[in-house]
Amino acid sequence: MDGTLNNTHSINLGSCGRRLPDDLLAEILSYLPAKTFFRLLSVCKTFRQLSSDSHFLLSQTCHNNVISGFFTHTNNISGPFFLINPYAGVPTSSLEFLSYRKAIILGSAGGLVFVLHRKDGALWVYNPARRTRCQLPSPPSKYCKSGGIAVRFMNDGDGVTKDYKLVYLSRTPGRSLHLCQVYDSFAKVWTMDKELDFGPMELHLDRPVVCDDIVFWASSHSETWTSPHKMIDHYVVAFDVRKERTQIIPLPKEATVAYYETLGIGKWEGKSLSLIHYDLDTRVFALWLLRKTNDGSPGWVRAHEVSLGQIGFREPPYMKSIMLCEVAMTTLLVFIEESEAYSYDIEDGELKKMVSFSTRYSPRLIPYSNTLRPCGEQEELLEEI
Repeated sequence: MDGTLNNTHSINLGSCGRRLPDDLLAEILSYLPAKTFFRLLSVCKTFRQLSSDSHFLLSQTCHNNVISGFFTHTNNISGPFFLINPYAGVPTSSLEFLSYRKAIILGSAGGLVFVLHRKDGALWVYNPARRTRCQLPSPPSKYCKSGGIAVRFMNDGDGVTKDYKLVYLSRTPGRSLHLCQVYDSFAKVWTMDKELDFGPMELHLDRPVVCDDIVFWASSHSETWTSPHKMIDHYVVAFDVRKERTQIIPLPKEATVAYYETLGIGKWEGKSLSLIHYDLDTRVFALWLLRKTNDGSPGWVRAHEVSLGQIGFREPPYMKSIMLCEVAMTTLLVFIEESEAYSYDIEDGELKKMVSFSTRYSPRLIPYSNTLRPCGEQEELLEEI
């Protein structure tokens, strides 16, 4: 992005020596992965011009908005970053910059990484692929570092998502309520700062799922392990960003969770909320889809299941976390077993070990999409360390 190009020329993909129309050429090039696009910047002036065209950058984001890798965090300390898509890539300088700043990654969406700086408590949004960043206005309420964010991208009418609503959720210390703050990137202001009832249990704040205007979180049993034989009334909580209200959705009766079982949520086929339940007794992952019942209330439909034998495990592992991730043209079941993270391709049944962890603490996996999305109108290049 920085610097100037010499001896460049325009690209011509037309037949019989005729140049393709600019809009058609830009549409074709928008399907390139971010890593490939940057490698071709020195090829011609067209790529250089497109690198600063906001409509092209957003189009590329829409066409490449699938999971390409994961950031890891353990006790709010940055861990290794690893890719699962060989066509994706993040400059080493970007990863070093985030680590140098001792940043807390609150979440990631659409190629953007939302980061809280330890030193001054400032909130920034980064695009590691483009090595750019932009500072966001400080929230109206004091940060709770154990919180998490969810992002609802808006649509400008032609399929290109531009602005977004940022939902920052944290537990209110000493109380059963959660502090919910919403930032509007178009207005550049925080439009909501309320304490809301998200249920009595802890939530997996680092693993939200966004479906249209609704953000979902699953409850966590982090505070209920003192009763090993107790069955826990878990739930999924839904927050309507537009209406600013919450709803508690009970789990299906067949998915009653004991303390040693694992629960997660994800998105199925890009549109439906899915519930993933691992039963240690039966050694089965069960996937449920959220649907509206005849009376209009939400209900669960069992859609898929896979046993450990099918996956390839001989011994019953203890699952620390599970999630669903869309990668390329398939859906992966991603889970952490003891000190290793695995992915299982639901389409072709392939199991892969993604990474091993040297710590005994369970890390957070933060999905990342390798895109060219701008951080904002006032974005700047990362300075050198």
